[in-house]
Amino acid sequence: MINKKKVSGIVLSGGKSSRMGSDKGLKIFKGKPLVEYAIEALEPYCGNILLSTNNPENYKKYDVTIVEDEIKSIGPIGGIYSCLKKSSSEINIFLSCDMPFVDSRLIKFLLENIDADIDALVPVHDGNKVEPLCAYYNLGLLSSFKSFVETKNYKLMDFLDSINAKKLTMEGWSGYNNLYFNNFNTPEDIKVNS
Repeated sequence: MINKKKVSGIVLSGGKSSRMGSDKGLKIFKGKPLVEYAIEALEPYCGNILLSTNNPENYKKYDVTIVEDEIKSIGPIGGIYSCLKKSSSEINIFLSCDMPFVDSRLIKFLLENIDADIDALVPVHDGNKVEPLCAYYNLGLLSSFKSFVETKNYKLMDFLDSINAKKLTMEGWSGYNNLYFNNFNTPEDIKVNS
């Protein structure tokens, strides 16, 4: 049984959205903003929801804790680091707002596969495609993230290689949906999938 009180869900919506043209999290897909899909996927299993954004005024209507990047323009690692600093949970599930097909079944599957001796858990699919923006990161990684940020290495794949990260193969799971990791970067992506 997953104890919601011990899990924080963190929505990453802090990117520049340069290819999307405007705030990606607020783009409408099938009648609702992308950010709402992420919140809805996390809510059933996460007692606390944080939202990483550099446009906090755009997200005031949501009942979430808004977190701005402490260091701007360094990519997703900046949002992850800033949100871990604000989290009070050992278990943190991160989900980028641009993956609307991820649902709560996948969040549950991630949580069920967290072992006590790992620092992070990342889904892997289609051979060896790693998804670091739909993943578990332990609060204990804060100092490791800090070191990476201070040395100006903002590559999440380098970070994952430096810690005890477990890769979770998706294809063997009966609940796997091959649309899960379709991410939306342009208005065309939204149109094609609608």
